Amino acid sequence: FWALCSLCQSSLLDPVNSEDVVSTRLYFVNASLQRVTFSSSVGVSLPCPAGGAPHAVLRWYLASGDDIYDVPHIRHVHANGTLQLYPFSPSAYNSIIHDNEYFCTAENQAGKIRSPSIHVKA
Repeated sequence: FWALCSLCQSSLLDPVNSEDVVSTRLYFVNASLQRVTFSSSVGVSLPCPAGGAPHAVLRWYLASGDDIYDVPHIRHVHANGTLQLYPFSPSAYNSIIHDNEYFCTAENQAGKIRSPSIHVKA
């Protein structure tokens, strides 16, 4: 909705080529993913369930809205937008990382969309 709304508003102010409207978009790949349970001995990789054309910038956040930061050998966001939680020992368990809700955003010229929250639990 945000993408369509921003395109509608810009068309009132500036002439928009119909090819630009068709080629600029944001979309969900798998918005039904709501819960992921994983083993501490295996870890998990979660691709951002959104994308766009042209290429969208993908970012992960905690449900609180806080930015995700890398924690060496524990959590990493790859350049392609995949959130990876690495295998960890019981002593490295952190509920903020290993039992929390995350969401992803995709942003490009069409606007910005937010995935539903995904509960991740080790």
